[in-house]
Amino acid sequence: MKQDTLDNGIAGKASSSQETVSWEKTESTLFLKGTLDRDSLLPLWQQKDRVMEGIDNIDVSQLHHVDSTGLALFVRLKGECQQQGRTLVLSGVGERLGTLVALYGLQSLLNDNQPKT
Repeated sequence: MKQDTLDNGIAGKASSSQETVSWEKTESTLFLKGTLDRDSLLPLWQQKDRVMEGIDNIDVSQLHHVDSTGLALFVRLKGECQQQGRTLVLSGVGERLGTLVALYGLQSLLNDNQPKT
């Protein structure tokens, strides 16, 4: 599958010598897959305004590694959404990312991750 455009959204891929992060946008959800760290983050960061347009949920369930740089990205994206009066939810947060969030005292990052009714 080509990783640049899709009929129902956008997809992209960041390359590094080690691991990559890929993303796919479907409706209002951004699906991240792979490794989100300082080596793979730059292409996603450079396209964040276009990628985040219309997004209110980031599904991180397919990320197998996130470092503190990736966590900082989530904090920044969430803050930007709040400034625009929007809510951004992180879904699919696994034990590893949850532990990293707790270690940095950022539980508020996950506070509004309750399903919308």
